Amino acid sequence: MKRKLILLIIASTLLLSACNQSSEETHSQELQENTVNSATSSPANDESSSSNSSTEDYSDYVGLWSTDGSRITDSGTEFNIEIQGNEITNASLYTQTSSYDRFAEVDNITGTIIDGTCTYEFTDDGWDNSGTLLIQLKDNTITIDVEDFVLSEDNVIGYGINGHYDLIKVQDDDSQTTTSDTTLNKYNDDWTEEQMLAEIDKRSHYKDETSYYPDFLRYKEVVRECTDISVDCYPLFNTDTQYYQATDFENVPPVIIHLAKNEIYARHGYIFTDEDLNNFYLTQLWYLPEVQAADFDDSVFNEYEKYNLELLSKLDTY
Repeated sequence: MKRKLILLIIASTLLLSACNQSSEETHSQELQENTVNSATSSPANDESSSSNSSTEDYSDYVGLWSTDGSRITDSGTEFNIEIQGNEITNASLYTQTSSYDRFAEVDNITGTIIDGTCTYEFTDDGWDNSGTLLIQLKDNTITIDVEDFVLSEDNVIGYGINGHYDLIKVQDDDSQTTTSDTTLNKYNDDWTEEQMLAEIDKRSHYKDETSYYPDFLRYKEVVRECTDISVDCYPLFNTDTQYYQATDFENVPPVIIHLAKNEIYARHGYIFTDEDLNNFYLTQLWYLPEVQAADFDDSVFNEYEKYNLELLSKLDTY
């Protein structure tokens, strides 16, 4: 009996020792796995932290900017910018010498902002000029410099997006300001210059909404040599008081012939179903939209208009 007791004690001791050894090995293995996992995850965490810390916040620059901190009423430059993170997702740069004279624009501007600077190459500013915009967003201001500017061979005026622009953010209350009297009035020769400027201002946004205006303005300035306030006050041709011949339009651009044909309708208040064309005539102070296309009666045309409409319809290839 004594011998069996001794053997039992020895067996229990050996079993306890084996359990302790197994527990120590398991704990050692867990420590090693934790160490490996920690070593593996640390670089990723460091990289994420580094990436987050290097992303600058440009949200304060989102919105409308201009040369004097207010919306353009006569002349100046506006820059409208949308930003997500450090990416310019969409922006446009617009400048004009006056509300009735020249304007140019570069739109769909995108790019990455690095250390407050973004560059964007443009190939057309409404005058077929090209160049590179150097946009700098620093110290709550935006400056834009045009580098490598190339003047189009067809741009005899020499106007376009070029030079240096210092911009100030337009406050929200100013950016929402619109002309209180939005009723359009038809120009007459008794108007003062102030009345003309007020009406031009009301209609100025239509110039941005039609593709015809740059060609029209170029024709008025280069061919007609009209660069003053009256550029939008009168129709292109006297088709209601004069018979024209095909030879009168030999050197006239197709787009101008197209506008001359349609202004016969516009003179009588015809509202065009073509939005692009309708927006163009809304830039003209002599035009008032009064008659829907479905209700228009061409019996209002006089003999001059009927004759010239037939002629211009044959010449219109635009």
